[in-house]
Amino acid sequence: MLSYNKKKYFKIIIYLLLIFSFDFIGSNLIFKKKSFWEYKRLNNLYWRIPSNIYHHDLLPSIDVIEPWGFSMSKRLITNSLGFRDFTTKQVKKIPSKKRLLLIGDSAIEGAGYDYEYTLGGMLQNHLREKYEVLNSAVGSYSPSIYFKKISYFINEGYQFNRAIIFLDPSDIIDELFIKWDKDNIIVDKDDIKDEKFSNFLVNNFLIFRTFLRISDATENIKNFLKLKYKASKKYKKSFFETTNEDTLFYRMTHVDRSAWTFDNQIFKNYEKGLVKSENYLNKLVKILRENNIEINFVLYPHPSQIYYKDLYHYPFWETWAEKNKLNLISLYPDFEGEDKREIILDTFIYGDLHWNKNGTKIVFNSLINKIKF
Repeated sequence: MLSYNKKKYFKIIIYLLLIFSFDFIGSNLIFKKKSFWEYKRLNNLYWRIPSNIYHHDLLPSIDVIEPWGFSMSKRLITNSLGFRDFTTKQVKKIPSKKRLLLIGDSAIEGAGYDYEYTLGGMLQNHLREKYEVLNSAVGSYSPSIYFKKISYFINEGYQFNRAIIFLDPSDIIDELFIKWDKDNIIVDKDDIKDEKFSNFLVNNFLIFRTFLRISDATENIKNFLKLKYKASKKYKKSFFETTNEDTLFYRMTHVDRSAWTFDNQIFKNYEKGLVKSENYLNKLVKILRENNIEINFVLYPHPSQIYYKDLYHYPFWETWAEKNKLNLISLYPDFEGEDKREIILDTFIYGDLHWNKNGTKIVFNSLINKIKF
């Protein structure tokens, strides 16, 4: 005979199994067809793929609309190499004219905008008579991925005449989380397993999907209020007088991904990233020079480097460029002015670290004037 407690637990298990069974069936037969099921964060971005060689990449020859940020979206087209482009064209190993290679992360990939409004798209349109411009940049790349990815394509026989390496403060943090398996950069297998299981739950059960949306909304509100409180202290305003602009501006200038360049305490957490980044940029420069590829090295600021003095990032790489006899192009002067707050809000996506259309034009014009193409 089952005890009373065991019977109670058994009934609870049966009830839960029935609830989840009805939820699973209802979600897949009915709820998925309804508009309320849609949730942007859970969109299947199948074109952003893992790489067994250099961690992650974009799927070749795609033409999709990709959501970005809270309210933006962009048309994302890649060529046969998986590089962002205007068309899904086939890229030959040996070009018919000079070839310019762009190396960078999300800013150079072009966050939030159709390709014609990104730096890569502008350079491609401007230089099309002299150069074939290929944009190898993808969000969340770092120096080790730059080295490994470009090495891969060079070893595959693709030829390049000039390369522009773009580096920003977030690269140094991303470098700290890179994992190698022998000679390749890999995605953590445990992370993949955890993600697959959680994706299965939220994509097949209304209960879990609803819980995630409530959890996200609560987390967003909590984070915003925390930022607003910090902004009120920073700008010496009462909490209720602190505006949304104050809050988002504080976020733009104090996020850890770039605040380490002026904050001594934060810098200690990421100092190793500079050492690792230097190592792989040395290797990247070496392989580019071995293949007679001319190099330009570009440093560009985030909002925090515009608003505060850059104590660690720029000085480190300025010395490195001089030691390696590289042509350093600094975009820091292009964002200088008396009203730093106005400059930042005028040139970056609101609340974010990426250039808006105006900021991208400034960067494009600066490069055209400073590089002898």
